[in-house]
Amino acid sequence: MRKWIIGIIAILTLIFGVSYLFRDKLMLSAMEWQLKPEAAFDAAKAPPALNYSDDESWAALPTKEDGADFIPDALKGQAKPTDVAVFFLHPTTYLSSEGWNAPTDDVESSEFRDGAVLRAQASTFNGCCEIFAPKYRQATLWSFMDTTGSGKKARAFAYNDVSRAFDQFLERIGDRPFIIAGHSQGADHTMRLLKAKITGTELKSRMVAAYPVGFGFQEEKMKTDMPDIPVCTSSNQTGCYVTWNSLGAKAEAFPDYVGAVCVNPLSWTTDNKNVPAGENTGSVAIEEKGRVEKGVTGAQCQNDRLLVGPLQSDMFDDMPMMLGEDNFHVLDFSLFYASIRKNAQDRVAAFLATK
Repeated sequence: MRKWIIGIIAILTLIFGVSYLFRDKLMLSAMEWQLKPEAAFDAAKAPPALNYSDDESWAALPTKEDGADFIPDALKGQAKPTDVAVFFLHPTTYLSSEGWNAPTDDVESSEFRDGAVLRAQASTFNGCCEIFAPKYRQATLWSFMDTTGSGKKARAFAYNDVSRAFDQFLERIGDRPFIIAGHSQGADHTMRLLKAKITGTELKSRMVAAYPVGFGFQEEKMKTDMPDIPVCTSSNQTGCYVTWNSLGAKAEAFPDYVGAVCVNPLSWTTDNKNVPAGENTGSVAIEEKGRVEKGVTGAQCQNDRLLVGPLQSDMFDDMPMMLGEDNFHVLDFSLFYASIRKNAQDRVAAFLATK
């Protein structure tokens, strides 16, 4: 009996040891099994296109009540919207293998988009601006891990929706100034817009700033692609872009993010200054009725990552960190909510002062 028990323990030890050594491949295989669509990308099988002249094609508009109107009680009364508009692009909320691009009425992804995402991210801009957030046939999560080419095609297909929505956004706002913002997949589309429609055009003179957060952008490539839109290096600079990726000390950066630009959302500079938690004016936990806490985390740009944590609060304890230990990607906005809100106001004020 004792030999049998020892044998079982040895086998289990070997299994767990192998699993640990190949944990990344095993995790990727598990995700592939759950998330990868069965067939290759085919535009003919995509969900129907949206008409952006129809208000129902927008997740947020100034003319209707939506998640982007959310203001935590602790931050109410700080400012009123100006005559500046925000074009906000939501991150990936479609975690299905049913297709490469999401139908915009998919129940689960729509609830995530219209609830937590608009409240935790888009609403940071309602202290300075009117918010326009289009629905779009987003690429499924697996598109960012796919190596067959289908994922790349799915993201390009999603961008076509974003491009059409942006054209309609410009029609709706007339000659008003604007901000473009997005997170994760939305940040990727934001940068595509900057390169395709803003740089080198008259629209550049109307852009207050861009906030493509939670994606890997290499500065030298950005300088080549859009030389007139630099990285923001101060809190009131305009006509520039800010971006960061929130990771703790134990997290591994995504391979595509190596060498990425980092702007610290507590100092709004690109240096490696460590800004202590005491200077963080407010993180927001949306699921707890907009609970606001100061001093939850400090932040420091370390090469391509924004080093954050350990968190000095339990407000995010129930938030699933699906991307691994110490990967705070889903909290890129929430951890610095009050700071982002104030910064958008500051940049708008600086922009309007020059006009």
